[in-house]
Amino acid sequence: MRQPRAGGHRSGRGAAHRAACVWALLGAVGLVCLLSGCAVYDFMYGKPPRRDTQQSDQDLMRSADGQLQRGRYEDARKDLQRLMNQYPDSDLIAAARLGTARALYMEKKYDEARAEYQRFLELHPQHERADEAHYYLGMAYVRAADSPDRDQTYTKKGLEEFTLLVRQMPDSQYVPDARQRIAAARRKLAEKDLYVGRFYFDRGNYTAAVGRFTSLLANYDAAGFDAEALYYLGESLWRLEQKEQARAAFQRLAQEHSRSEWAPAAADRLEIALVRTGPPPPKGPGTWDQFKEAMRETWDELGDTVRSYKIFQ
Repeated sequence: MRQPRAGGHRSGRGAAHRAACVWALLGAVGLVCLLSGCAVYDFMYGKPPRRDTQQSDQDLMRSADGQLQRGRYEDARKDLQRLMNQYPDSDLIAAARLGTARALYMEKKYDEARAEYQRFLELHPQHERADEAHYYLGMAYVRAADSPDRDQTYTKKGLEEFTLLVRQMPDSQYVPDARQRIAAARRKLAEKDLYVGRFYFDRGNYTAAVGRFTSLLANYDAAGFDAEALYYLGESLWRLEQKEQARAAFQRLAQEHSRSEWAPAAADRLEIALVRTGPPPPKGPGTWDQFKEAMRETWDELGDTVRSYKIFQ
């Protein structure tokens, strides 16, 4: 029987030793890669930026402006919040507050936007951009307002902001549009009073109806509903047996709005011949006017988005 050669054992042991060395080397390389963050990746693609690097207040403001222009409003607010947290004494704090309010407004988070604009005005009442804050505070109110048959508290508050802007900051670039907003708000509030007055009138509550029509005429004259309000005021007073006050309302209607559709009925109550004078009066908003108003609101929202891009400023 042949004996195994001694050299075979040495050959087997050598192969096993070499395999063990290879695996040990591979393990060491892997460990080095893990510990060093993989230098090969860094060599090929460059080291990733350090996340703990603190940006300057100017850098954060530039970043926020860029995010606003791209419509990334939440990211913009994060940059602005970091600016305010890290640089509480920066000259950019006021602009950061205003930018935060603007981002919330563009996100249609009107409640939060109003709170930010109000805080800005409380802290910086004489700031050179206070007119912008008043304008968009008013816009945040009217954007959140309900239809005329619902509560109009927000419309009233928006009207207050636009009126303040026009009176106290007449040279502001926002004044021309604010004047149009005032007219629209007054028309909406007049329509609310007319709606409620008609509601009371149709149910025979003439005393409450008189209060609403009187309010409309006292606060929102020339809003486009005077003739109708005068007619229903006169009719309500007539049915309350307050004939003299009723005649006064009908007389005003026949004289000041003789060409309105309500004037003939007033003349009948007065038992006089109606003489129509002057041009046809403008009517309150009908279906077409309401459609145009809705389109205007849509266009305004698009304009808000466009104006947020500095390239158009």
